[in-house]
Amino acid sequence: MPWTSAAVIIGGLSLIGVPGTAGFLSKWLLVQAALEQGYWPIAMLIVASSLLAVVYVWRLVETLYLSTPHSEQTIQEAPLSMLLPLWIMALACIYFGFETDITLGAAKAAAQALLAGSSGMLH
Repeated sequence: MPWTSAAVIIGGLSLIGVPGTAGFLSKWLLVQAALEQGYWPIAMLIVASSLLAVVYVWRLVETLYLSTPHSEQTIQEAPLSMLLPLWIMALACIYFGFETDITLGAAKAAAQALLAGSSGMLH
């Protein structure tokens, strides 16, 4: 199932936070915010979570691409009805890793709305 496997690996790379994926942007912003607030332990935990993700995504790569199949059964590629949404999501991981204006703008607007609402409640 090469097409299915490739899309899953793209999702795994985004989970790790590889540059050029949406996961990188989210990890970068989380680490940056933690460091700005002086929360070094939190920043280190975020980085550690990426390193842990490397371990299990690599295990997936080993299983999908580097190991020999144990079964004699022939496996067919997933049907198009499954591949299409899978690849839309995989390509979205890459697209939003480069086109950051949409996601950063939405996140900034949401944060401003939350902060505006909470400051009104404090008075």
